[in-house]
Amino acid sequence: MLRSKAFIRFFSSGLQALALQVLGSIFFYVISVYLSKDSFGAISWMNAISIFITTILGFGLEQVVIRRIAASQRSDWAAAAFLFHSLVAFSATLAVLWLLSLVLHDDIYKLLPWFFAAQGLLFMGIPLKQFLNAKEKFTPYGIIAIVSNSLRVCGAFYLVRVHQLQVRSIIIVMICTAGAELLALLIYVITKTDFNFKFRFQAYKKLLKESAAQYVSVIFDMSLSRMDWLLLGFMASKAVLADYSFAYRAYELTRLPMLIIAPVILPRLSRLMTLKLTNELREQVNAFNTAELLLAMLLPLVFNILWTPVVGMITGGKYGAANAPEFLILSLCIPLQFFINLLWSLSFSIKKYKAVSSVTVTCAVTNIGLNLVLIPLFNGIGSAVAFLITNILQAVLYYRLVNKHVMHISLKPFAILLPGSLAGWFITASINVHFLLKLLLGIVFYLLIAMATKQLSRRTIQTSKQFLAQ
Repeated sequence: MLRSKAFIRFFSSGLQALALQVLGSIFFYVISVYLSKDSFGAISWMNAISIFITTILGFGLEQVVIRRIAASQRSDWAAAAFLFHSLVAFSATLAVLWLLSLVLHDDIYKLLPWFFAAQGLLFMGIPLKQFLNAKEKFTPYGIIAIVSNSLRVCGAFYLVRVHQLQVRSIIIVMICTAGAELLALLIYVITKTDFNFKFRFQAYKKLLKESAAQYVSVIFDMSLSRMDWLLLGFMASKAVLADYSFAYRAYELTRLPMLIIAPVILPRLSRLMTLKLTNELREQVNAFNTAELLLAMLLPLVFNILWTPVVGMITGGKYGAANAPEFLILSLCIPLQFFINLLWSLSFSIKKYKAVSSVTVTCAVTNIGLNLVLIPLFNGIGSAVAFLITNILQAVLYYRLVNKHVMHISLKPFAILLPGSLAGWFITASINVHFLLKLLLGIVFYLLIAMATKQLSRRTIQTSKQFLAQ
């Protein structure tokens, strides 16, 4: 019974992320195909800067609030305090952006307040969402998110049908659907929960003090995924940003398996690390790492074989070959992301918070520096290279941290599977056959190498299952 409940909670939580990622990708795919690259690049830049602003405004409260509410029923006030904070911060920032739009004459700055309004409405819904998630009520927001994002996709298709797909009309759709999502959340928490809107200033000050310790880490963590977009918007053309942001969104979509796995392994490791670290557990973690990397190395191989023909076909040649180098470089980060997530989970489970923050800040600063150097030289490819180097650095730093304080993680899967995946891609790229046959040959070649080197074996699978079953 307990396992059944845990599965339902995990499934609901996973469905939340899955719906947002997939439906969000469909929405941006539609507008990327039917808008010019300059217009799509402008939207990508405004989206990135709006997310960055709301992250700054959040002050790291999101993580603190969910931890407090989950730990104690007497801490429900934290959600109300966060809601008040979000409302004030959103209103003040919107006013500032509106005043700036009156001073700055560039069209993109005149549109930015409206684009921020759409993101800001979603930002104000975060306290309500975190309140429900902390109570392990994942399904309500999952349903609301599916409906609101489906309406957004339908709105985009409608604009295409009536030939009114423009930057301004897209912003209207985004504001309307974000407002509907916030309204639905408010109605649900008011009618179905015991949410208390009472605001206590002294308690709010205590909340801010608690979140301040990790605020810098939150900002730098966000900059790892969006600073390249911001810098490209300032230092390159909107068309270059369009190519890069399209490739990056595709890269984010390929990380979905990791986003599903991540919430499963963290609580498990947190529980197991409170016990004695046995040789059996070490073997299980290493086997799980091998199994993860088997999938993680296969994903870049598959998606790079399909990228140019399939993406070129569904976008009418606008994307595909045009940004294949960017996607190839970004896709090399997929196995690194799987590896980093496991190492981060191990580090977090033994409460190495300061060390984790130190790694985050170091990598974010490195990423910004590399972008400033490489974007003027190579545009979007420079950003992709900067992101890859940063991921490698992050993996190395977390590997050293885990090896020193937790356990030894074998690098053998990397040494064998990465060359195998790259070899499969190079071999299939040189063969002049249909891309589906290339895909089949590439997968078979990769799996044969994995089996011949015993990376893919019954023992690896069974030992990984034992880890997940604990």
